Amino acid sequence: MRVSPRRLLVTGIAGLSLLTGATATTATTAIASPAPVTAGDVTPTAEQVLTWTANDSMTAYASAPASAVAGAATIVFENSTATGNTTGMTHTLTFDTSTPGYNHDVAVNITASPLDAEHGLHQVPVTLTPGRYRYYCAMPGHTMSGELVVTTGGGQQDTTPPEVTAAVAGRTDGNGNYVGSATVTLTATDDRSGVATVEYTLDDDTYRPYTTPVTITTPGAHTVHYRATDGAGNASEPKTVVINVVPPAEDTTPPQVTASVAGQRNDAGNYAGSATVTLTATDTGSGVAGVEYTVDGGAYLTYRQPIVLQAGTHTLTYRAADKAGNTSEPKTLTVRVDPLGDVVAPFVTARLDGEQNTQGGYLGTATLVLTATDTESGIASVEYDLDGAGYVRYGQPVTITAVDTHTVHYRATDRAGNTSAAQTASFTIAAAGDVTPPVVTAQLAGAQNWSWDYLGPVTVTLIATDEASGVARVQYSVDGSAFTRYRKPFVIDHLGTHTVRYRATDQAGNTSATGTVTFTVVSSTGPSRQEQQPADRRMA
Repeated sequence: MRVSPRRLLVTGIAGLSLLTGATATTATTAIASPAPVTAGDVTPTAEQVLTWTANDSMTAYASAPASAVAGAATIVFENSTATGNTTGMTHTLTFDTSTPGYNHDVAVNITASPLDAEHGLHQVPVTLTPGRYRYYCAMPGHTMSGELVVTTGGGQQDTTPPEVTAAVAGRTDGNGNYVGSATVTLTATDDRSGVATVEYTLDDDTYRPYTTPVTITTPGAHTVHYRATDGAGNASEPKTVVINVVPPAEDTTPPQVTASVAGQRNDAGNYAGSATVTLTATDTGSGVAGVEYTVDGGAYLTYRQPIVLQAGTHTLTYRAADKAGNTSEPKTLTVRVDPLGDVVAPFVTARLDGEQNTQGGYLGTATLVLTATDTESGIASVEYDLDGAGYVRYGQPVTITAVDTHTVHYRATDRAGNTSAAQTASFTIAAAGDVTPPVVTAQLAGAQNWSWDYLGPVTVTLIATDEASGVARVQYSVDGSAFTRYRKPFVIDHLGTHTVRYRATDQAGNTSATGTVTFTVVSSTGPSRQEQQPADRRMA
C-alpha cells in the first residue's frame, strides 16, 4: 500500500508514540501544519517508522523520536512548509558514526529543503541494534542534535540494569594494604540496550564519569562507590569498594649489580679480538635509578649499553644506585683481550659539502661525508655523534639543515675490533640567502675638554643593523677583556685611555668585522672644551 506524505507523517509519529510513551498531543502538534506537500507518495519499508521534522529553527528539530526497538525501521525526515519551514532553509539529519559511546552501524545523512525535488520529505530504510545513536544537523551554524535509544525487540521493554564490577590492582603488604598506590578499573556489561554510562565517587558523594582506570596515591582509607546506566535508562544499585593505601617503607638497601662477559676465547683462555661486558642491576625497594662504570681508572660513565673492550688487559669497576639514593659498593672485573693479528686502528676522515658565506658558514644545508680505510682486516663500521646526541652508525652522507653551530665526532672500527680515536669537526649552518654581515657603529657621549678628552663618565652606545636576516646579537670588549653581550648603553668612568672593540652577528650567522674606538677619560675638575676656547672665539 502506498500512502501520501501527509499520511506517512501521521502514521510514523503515532506509531512512535506507542513505542516511546509520547503523548498524542506531541504527535498532533508535530503534524499541525496547514501547508500541503506536493511530493509523490512514499512507501515505508518497515512497520516501525521513525520521523524527524524541522522548521525555521537552527537550534532544535521540530520533532524527533526518543526511543525505538531493535530491527528494521523506516527513518523519515521532513523539512517542508508543512512542518513550519517558511524560509526555504536547508537542514540535514545525520547519524554520528565516530563519537565513542554510541552505535555506529547506521550511516544516515539526509539533506532536505522545501525547495528540493521531494519538497523536503525523505525516507531511508535502516536496521537498528540495541544501544544509543547520536544524530545531528551537519549544516554549518546549526546546533540541532539528540539521542535515539534502541531497546531489544519483541515488544519487551528493557528494565534490567547493567552489571558493573570493580577490580583493584597494586602491590599489597601482608595486611592487604596497597603500598604506594592502587588502581581501580570498572567494567560494565548490558545484554539488551547496552551500557550508556559508568560513574564513580571517590571519598565524597559526587558521581563523576568513569573513562579510564583511577589511580589513588594518597595514603589512607578510601571509599569508591560505582554504578552504571544502560541505554534504556536503567541504573544499577551503587556498589562500594574500600581501599587502604599506605606509604612505601623506607628503602635503605642498595641495588644488586652483576657483570657478565661474552666473546670468543683463545687457547690461553683470554678473549680474542674483543670482549663485551653487560651490566645488570635489580632493586626490590624503590627501583634502580642508574648504573655507572669506569674502565682502567677513568671517570665514571653512565651505563646505557653493553661495553666492548678491545685488545689489552682492562679493569672495569661498576656500581648501581636506586631511587632512594642508596648506592652499591663498587665491584671490579678484570678482562684480558688478545689481538687477532690486526692491531692498527682504521683511518677515518670527514668532509663537509655545501655553499658557504663569507664567514665560512654553510648556507641552509651542509652534507657530512665520512671516509674510512683499513689495510688489514677491513672496515667493520663507521660512527658519528652530532651535537652530543650519541654515536650512531654511518651509512650514507648526512644532511644537516638546522641553523646553528654544530659539532660532530666520528670514528671507525675495523673487523679486528680496533677503533680509531674520535675526531672532531665543528661548523655553522647559516640561513640560506643572507651572506652579508651586519653594520655596527659606536657612539660616545660625555663632556670633553679642548683636547677632546672626556671629563668624567663616558656613555658608550652600540648600534647594529642588518637588512637581510636581522641582527642576532651585538658584543663588545673593554680594554682587552673577553667579549660580552651588549644589551644597553654602558658607562666607563675610570681615568685613563680605553679601547672598546665591538662586533655584531646576524640571524644567518654572518659576523661583522670587529670595530674599535679609543678615548681618554681625565679628571672632571678641569674646564670643558667650550670653556677652554679663547675668549674671542667664545664671543664669536
